[in-house]
Amino acid sequence: MEYNRDEIRKQYKDLFEYSLDLIYAIDFDGNFLDANDLTLIALGYEYDAFLNCSLADLLDEIDLSRAYQVSKEIMKTGKQSKISEYKIHTKSGDFIYVEFYGIPLKIQGEQIGILGIGKNITERKKVEKDLMESKEKFKAIFKEGPIPVYILRYINGDFILVDYNNAAIKFTNNRIKDFLGYYAFEISEEREDVLDDLKQCYSQKIQINRQIKYNSNGSNQEKHLSINYSFVPPDLILVHTEDITERIQAIEKLKESEIKYRKMINNLDVGFYQVTLDGVMLNHNPAHNKILEYDINESLVGKKVTDFWRYPELRDAYVKNILSKGYAKNYICHSLTKDGKKVVVQLNSHLMRDKEGKPIGIEGTFIDITEKFELEKRLKESERKYRILYESTPYSIALINSNGLIVDCNPTVEDLFGYNKMDLIGKNFTKLPIIPSESMQSIVDAFHKFIKGVKIHRIDLQIQHKNGSLIWVNLQASILKIKQKTFVQAIFTDIRSRKEAEFLVEKELEKLKELDNLRKNLISRVSHELKTPLVSICGGSELLFDVYKEQFNNETLEILELIEKGGKRLRFLVDNLIDTSRVEYGKLKLKKENSDLSLVIRDVINELIYLIKDRKLNIHVSLPDNLIFSFDKIRIEQVIMNILSNAIKNTPPNGDISIDLRKNNTFAEFSIKDTGIGLTQKEMDLLFTRFGKLERSGEGFEYIDIQGTGLGLHITKEIIDLHNGEIRAESSGRQKGSNFIVKLPLK
Repeated sequence: MEYNRDEIRKQYKDLFEYSLDLIYAIDFDGNFLDANDLTLIALGYEYDAFLNCSLADLLDEIDLSRAYQVSKEIMKTGKQSKISEYKIHTKSGDFIYVEFYGIPLKIQGEQIGILGIGKNITERKKVEKDLMESKEKFKAIFKEGPIPVYILRYINGDFILVDYNNAAIKFTNNRIKDFLGYYAFEISEEREDVLDDLKQCYSQKIQINRQIKYNSNGSNQEKHLSINYSFVPPDLILVHTEDITERIQAIEKLKESEIKYRKMINNLDVGFYQVTLDGVMLNHNPAHNKILEYDINESLVGKKVTDFWRYPELRDAYVKNILSKGYAKNYICHSLTKDGKKVVVQLNSHLMRDKEGKPIGIEGTFIDITEKFELEKRLKESERKYRILYESTPYSIALINSNGLIVDCNPTVEDLFGYNKMDLIGKNFTKLPIIPSESMQSIVDAFHKFIKGVKIHRIDLQIQHKNGSLIWVNLQASILKIKQKTFVQAIFTDIRSRKEAEFLVEKELEKLKELDNLRKNLISRVSHELKTPLVSICGGSELLFDVYKEQFNNETLEILELIEKGGKRLRFLVDNLIDTSRVEYGKLKLKKENSDLSLVIRDVINELIYLIKDRKLNIHVSLPDNLIFSFDKIRIEQVIMNILSNAIKNTPPNGDISIDLRKNNTFAEFSIKDTGIGLTQKEMDLLFTRFGKLERSGEGFEYIDIQGTGLGLHITKEIIDLHNGEIRAESSGRQKGSNFIVKLPLK
């Protein structure tokens, strides 16, 4: 069941709209369903783009594995998870550290995913890293820093003041020295909130920010104090305090005007700010925070605007210019985000004046032009590099506008066409005598199609040099957009050498085709011419054996036997040649009918049983009683005869031959396996090729019958292919036997 953003927001309205934490919703596959504005700002995403992301886009492998483990646990238990720390990649390529815990995300009582709630602890992580990297640096910053800092150590269930800086001495009028070594409850016995914050910071290892009110030196004058608690492993708490009374008073004075203008400035898509002349922030809108990557609800009031300037020393000139003119228009300011990332903004500012017209501050808006600024910078650099490449490339390049006018070309064009650059620029390419008339129309048509966005392949064509000679070139083109105008970049490559080679190759191919046709015709004619006398020879020898055998002596019978065997071998060769010719001319046809493959295999075995016994081979047969389906019985019998004959020829005496037949839902599969000479990889590559006879002789090959043409397995494969079947050979190598497997479709 799918749920939209409105249903999630309706269920968790207050959490998404008012929480100061990072809030997101994911399904159990890690895909994001929703997120609050603080999450989007922290990660630098627009809302729609963020919904196309998942945890896998934001987390490294280890963190991603932990996150999925937490998801499984929540899905299993239906309970809130423990707080976990993750390193999350932002859209800009940087990363932030966040402490998250998850709770079951339920809509209408059904758990559809996980609701994540987290705090951005990047700043704390940076502080921890800095502290770990340089104790001396920390000590100097700690002692001499302008903000009062106190260090407390956790001992025996409470916190003891172990150190403080000079600013703390000044802030407490030297009284802090009297409390060194005291427990926190002794120092702040009336401030349970302070003690609770210390305990929470230590137990949860988190950073806590608080603002409290206090009375200075026992007076009735109320002051405002900002306190920041930071945990430092293994057992320290850093407490930063800052008197923000003036800042709070400034905020209260501006409340009346803030109410008046807040709605207006909050709805602006551009950053809005109000600052004093010396650079103290008085007001700003959420877009200001978004552009500078601060939390959307974080107040920057009271901060120095130079904190956002990459080059603060330039602000004096900026203010001087505004005081002189009363405004600054489209001022380019190199700025810094909260995390120190460099951005470029464009300011439009004017003076704020009091009732008497005296300048009291600066008010203005700004937009982020970082991408545009970097693009223009890269464009200028690219133009410089492109011009160098354009002028020095060996390719001939011409730039043509959408009307067909040549607006630029490089020096190589002059060499290729024989024309000066000034003879070409400003001319319509259709009016120049470069493209022969017979090719012009096709080039013009291709040009107009290309301008409209139709993809055009490379074109080989002849162009005419200024001296009248024709030159073969390859033309390819690409579309360029320059200042919103469309241009065609035509690239010409000299291919005269390639064309000459292609012409030679074509001539040789024609000769090879003629020779191949002669070969096919010769094989076909010779095969059929040999067929007729072979019938007489084979028939005559068989007749002499059958009718007159008893009239011949042994010597004559041996001669007749040689004639008969030679005739049979020659007839087998001629039949194979005829089948090969039929294959090449596509005339080998099948005559399928329902037949029993088990019976066909038994018949072939019986026909070759004398040869099997003569070579003293052991044959093992595993066949079903019958296996009936449609196939060409004569041709499949030929296939089995070829494979089994080869197995017999290549298996030594006392070797084994196994024949196995089985079927599944769609195929009948039979295999003929032997323990013979085996096959090398090179030999298996030749097996099913035409005339792919394997030449094997020498020691260890004495028992092999080397007679044959190399056509049998070629024809076998063609027969199996015509049946839409498969045939393959397997062998572990020399002297390790071979196995031929044939698969035939049952339908």
